[in-house]
Amino acid sequence: MWDRSYRWQRLARIVAGCIALVALFSVTAVVSQTEAAGRASAGVAEIGREAAPDQASQVVCQVPHELGTSRGVLVYREGDDGKAEIVGRVIDVSVINESTDEITVLLTPAQAGAMAKGGKLRGAAPTISVEHAFRLIISPDIPREEAIIARDTIWPAINEHVLPDLKERLTSEVTRSFEDLDEEDTKLLNETVDDLRSELSELEEALLNRLANRAWEVIGVSGVAEGVLRKASDGAGNTVNDVKDWVKGWFGKEESSEETNRDFLTEERATALRIALEEEVEAFIAENHTDIEEAFNKVLNKRKVDFIAKFEEKWGPKLYEKALVPSWMDNERYVLDAAESYANDFAKRRLLTSEGGPRLLLAYALRSSLNITNEPLLVIKPDDSGEVKYEWIMTRLASDG
Repeated sequence: MWDRSYRWQRLARIVAGCIALVALFSVTAVVSQTEAAGRASAGVAEIGREAAPDQASQVVCQVPHELGTSRGVLVYREGDDGKAEIVGRVIDVSVINESTDEITVLLTPAQAGAMAKGGKLRGAAPTISVEHAFRLIISPDIPREEAIIARDTIWPAINEHVLPDLKERLTSEVTRSFEDLDEEDTKLLNETVDDLRSELSELEEALLNRLANRAWEVIGVSGVAEGVLRKASDGAGNTVNDVKDWVKGWFGKEESSEETNRDFLTEERATALRIALEEEVEAFIAENHTDIEEAFNKVLNKRKVDFIAKFEEKWGPKLYEKALVPSWMDNERYVLDAAESYANDFAKRRLLTSEGGPRLLLAYALRSSLNITNEPLLVIKPDDSGEVKYEWIMTRLASDG
């Protein structure tokens, strides 16, 4: 039994075992350097961290129950240029009451301690409509604030190019309309003016008295005497010239002298009178603006139905065709250029990174609205407040309930 062949078999087994051990160590060394091995190692380490997490890696925060947070939900941080960085995940959810949950977030080793001094855990429920997706993208600013940016970008083009042309066309069209009123329009306007004069009759009388007194203060006796002398002088001179022309006619000379007809007031007094009367009218309107507004409102309310019908059936469409449309068509390129500038700015601020990839909120809005995910969005934002509080990313509106 114990012959040479047995010793060779035992030696062969030993050699084969050594070769197997060497091969096993070699394969282990090679495999340990692969990506799969790295993921496996990281997974084992993560399981260990979750089983016994340290305080620096945990973030505990109360969140609304309606957010729908569950175990395994990833937590992000908005990096430079709006890029999304995964910094942790939810490892525990406990119900506080019907409206509040308490969640525990396990941060990655690289982010451990990021929220040690406090911060915000910002969240957004899955976007269920295009409106919600848009509101999420423009958060945290509310839509009205984004509208202000759009206005400040687009309005200058409208104000500089469209409105001046529109004002000119409206003025021209309204002037032509008043010059070519039909019988029905003329009747309506005349009746309105008569009613307004009736309502303002007492104020009109008071204004005329004030203007007369102010005019007398400016002109005075000296101004009247000066005007009378100017007119008398012009009249005498014109009479003498008429006699001369009559005498020359006897000798066959058909000549006529130019008549002098100066204004009653000198240019200086006329200017002073105009300025004084304008000031008096402005002061009168300022003192009686309440009564004037009440009179206008009373008359216009009396005729409101007639004016609305006229504007809707006749005046409005005419002004739209003759003024608004041409003004827009001639200047729309300026407005469209401004709108394009706003769109480009909006994309840079809200949609895309400098590398052309989607920003965090856009990426989530697309994934959520396309039903790729139904998990809420959670984003940490460290600060020095000393506590961790929840904050809605997408501004809550009354219509959201």
